[in-house]
Formats: sequence, structure tokens, C-alpha cells
Amino acid sequence: MHYPTAPDNPPSVHHPIYRLPPTMDLPDNTSTTSSSSSSRSTVSDVAESLSSVALLHPNNEQKTMTGFPPEIILQIYRHLNSASDITALNSTSRRYNSIWRINAASISAAVLSRSIDCYNSAFELFEIEERVKQIYCIILPQSAVLKRLRLAQKQAQDVVRQGRRNDRCDHTSSGILYRGVLYRNEELLSAARCASYLSRLIEDRVVYTGGTSLDELDREITPSSHHIIVAFHELMILIRLRLLEAMQARLKNMRKEKIRKMLYVATYLVRDCPDKKKIRLGISREKIRRSSMIDDMDLAFRPRCYVTVHARRAFFAIADALGEARIPNYLLDNRSGCHGDCEDFGKIEGITTTTTITPQLGLDWTGLDWTGLDWTGLG
Repeated sequence: MHYPTAPDNPPSVHHPIYRLPPTMDLPDNTSTTSSSSSSRSTVSDVAESLSSVALLHPNNEQKTMTGFPPEIILQIYRHLNSASDITALNSTSRRYNSIWRINAASISAAVLSRSIDCYNSAFELFEIEERVKQIYCIILPQSAVLKRLRLAQKQAQDVVRQGRRNDRCDHTSSGILYRGVLYRNEELLSAARCASYLSRLIEDRVVYTGGTSLDELDREITPSSHHIIVAFHELMILIRLRLLEAMQARLKNMRKEKIRKMLYVATYLVRDCPDKKKIRLGISREKIRRSSMIDDMDLAFRPRCYVTVHARRAFFAIADALGEARIPNYLLDNRSGCHGDCEDFGKIEGITTTTTITPQLGLDWTGLDWTGLDWTGLG
């Protein structure tokens, strides 16, 4: 059988066989108005046809937020503004709550980094605090403790710098990882609340009952709210380190300007902040009441609260780094660091105390003057 072969010179594109068929002409009585109305009717017909086709599609349910893909829902979570928004969105559906539990680490990091002022310093405080807890869980010589404290600070700074999460896992499918994320969020929010509370106290110029104004403090430096929060976080890091040598080593690597802002915050906390506010900020603690007669008399002239030993060491380290004598002099004169405006505070008139404080060991009770106290009747 003979098959036809292709011609050597095929026809060009302008050949009649490639021409389109003639178009259909409209009737002669068709006007411009009827043409426009016809086009509108054609559009409506197309819309009706598309809607009829859509009704035949198997996924014809109405799209709502619960029907979004998990990737879209995850992005919605990450763009929320606060932790309360996360809680509100979790309560909308079980599907949303399940997506939150699986991606709690990444969602928390994205939301808290925007909602918490000075998030990096608060995050570093949390990382150092958790590592320091592990160091002090075992008994080690002081040299080994100092070495581990330096390593803990370096690791915490690396975590903050690289933006990694503490659990190093994007998915928190297990209950242990999920509870760890919740614990971290609670600690970060607690530190942020304390720092913001202190910033408001300083901005509102709140002092203890009978205290002087903050004019003397303001003449030296007036840091912004951002700097006050960062300085408070750094102060709390020093308190968590506990050892004076570790505090001094950290201060040596800081700029003088940053230490001066820490001194500003420390001076307010020691000299001007009300006792109740110190307790709320974690600088002071309340004394435990006892029922024996001697303890009742002891509490009668001792203040109901006291500045913690680790806070005292941090205050001394900051003052020593700048050669400032106000904080040490004040703590030498006020052995408890409290003003006496806390609840149920009382003291016996005529009792004077003269004491010396060693920064490394805390309070030295030698040299107390007990004159004026009547010991008769104690048996």
C-alpha cells in the first residue's frame, strides 16, 4: 500500500485552509441598547452556569474558619497579639485546640516575642534561672559552681541570639513537652508583669510612707521604660546567680552605661520602694510568725519583712562596680532593708542597732547594741 508523503513545501499560515470560519452576523434590527442588554444576560447566564457546576462539586460546603487548612490556622495563631488571644481561639473548636497543642512551642515564641516588652532579656533570665537550678541541685566546690555558672550564661545567650526554643522541637505532641511550653510561658509572663509593674512604680514616683521624692535620683539619669525593664531583668539574673564572684564576673563584661541604669533601679528598690512592693517584686520576703513568747517579742521590734541575702549581694556588686557608696551605706544603717510600712509592722522604741555587713557572707549580727531592752521576766 502506498502512503502519501508530506509535501516538500507546506502551505503558509495565510493559506485559505488555515482561515477561521466566518462569524455569525447579528440581525439588522439589533440596536446598541439591545446589544448591551444581551451581553449582560450572557454574563448572568455564565454566572448561573458556574454556580450550577459548583453545586455538583463534592466539596460544596460553606467555607468557614474551621474549614481552613492547618497551615492557614497555624499562621493565624502566630499573628495573634497576646496569650489571652491564644486562649480565646483555643476555645472555639477542638480542631483549633489540637493544632495549638501540637505547635505550642512555635506559636508561643511568635506571640510572646511581640506581646512582651524586652522579650530577649526576659527569655535570657528564664534560661539562666532554669540552668542555675540544675547547678545548685548537687553539691559542688565553689570553683566548679563558678565554672558551670559561666557556661550556663553563655548557653543562655546563645539560645537568645539564635532564637532557638528551650525544647528545640517544633511539635509538642507529647504531654511532657506541652507542659514544658506552658511552664515557660507562665514564667516569661510572670517576669514581664514584674518588670512592667516596677516601671509603672518609678514612672508614678511611688515611694514608701514618709519617704522623700525621687528628685535626687532623677538628677543623675532618667532611663526610659524600656531601659528600666532591661535593668530589672539583669538585676534578677544577678540575684539568680547567688554567688558574689559570679555577679562580679558578669558585671565586668557590661558597659558602664548599662550598669548605671541597673544602679538606678537598685537604688529605687533599696531606698525608696515600699515594702509591700518589694515583696511582690521578689526582692524582699515576709518573716514567718511564731507562737512562742520570745519569738513574739523578737518580732515586736524586728520588721515583718527583709531583703533577701542574694538581693543584698547583687546590690553590693552593682554599687561596687561603679564605686557607689549610697547602697552599702543605706544597707549598713538598715539591716533588714525595709522601711517599716509593711502590714502589722511594729518596733520597740529605744532599740538601736549597729551592724556591719560582709557582702560575701550576707549579714553579720556581731556588734548589735541591745541596750534599752528589758529582759526581766523572761526566765
